Amino acid sequence: MERIVTITKRRDRAEYSFANINLLGKCNAKCYFCLGEDIHDLLTVHNNIKTHFNEWKNFDKFVESCRKNNIKKIYLTGQNTDSLMYKYARELFTYLISESFTVGLRTNGYLAHKNIDLMNMCENSVGLSIHSMDPETNYKIMKRRDFPDWDTLIPQINNPRVAIVINRYNINEFFDILKYLSKFKNIKYVQARRISTDTRYEMFKPDLAIYEDLYDKVNKEWADSYLGDFYHAQQYNMYGLQVNFWRTVQTSVNSINYFTDGTLSDNYFVIEGYKENYTKMVLQ
Repeated sequence: MERIVTITKRRDRAEYSFANINLLGKCNAKCYFCLGEDIHDLLTVHNNIKTHFNEWKNFDKFVESCRKNNIKKIYLTGQNTDSLMYKYARELFTYLISESFTVGLRTNGYLAHKNIDLMNMCENSVGLSIHSMDPETNYKIMKRRDFPDWDTLIPQINNPRVAIVINRYNINEFFDILKYLSKFKNIKYVQARRISTDTRYEMFKPDLAIYEDLYDKVNKEWADSYLGDFYHAQQYNMYGLQVNFWRTVQTSVNSINYFTDGTLSDNYFVIEGYKENYTKMVLQ
């Protein structure tokens, strides 16, 4: 009998600790669990990867909101694309750093070989998504059989961390991926992420059950390696790595979110916040 996992959003959030710039546009991969697909019809009409940030609507309000909320850390991430596809990323980071913010980014790594200098502008972490080491499995997840040259790339990045989205295709690789990552001395932190969704719960029921089964196994077999909680996410020392089991909406970390179509949200829940604030932006 399939395990039923109920998704409950934690509403008691911590103080804001970071902000996201959620880039909208076409992507160089097609992850089946991409959160942007929750509201595909709303997001797909926007493509801002070649638009200078000076032309982004409400970007000045976003920067001011970060100041008002005492937020110093800003991450460039892709809501339905990849951060390294942004044409003006270096200029954006230079500007934000000049305004006394620290920057970070999250990427699938397919353009990392062209952007080592950009990634090393990041005082915050560079989040790398590594979901599989097998070409056919990777294709099922991301619609790509090729991989970034991680052996060459990772040692060149100053502050990398890795996210593995646990799902029906890569569940049998999880421990092998951790063992592989453990050979890189500059990787200290790995997020084992549960798929997040607001609109496709039925589709992801099997993945959610697989995640919780994996966690039960780790909690039993690695109990002596438990490190404690981080914003209500459980952490373990596994193969010398700090592995964080990240159920996004059930953590208490908090952020504001800016979308490059001009939507500004003070809601940590990305899809919910976008839908709440998109109409306001359109009517401005």
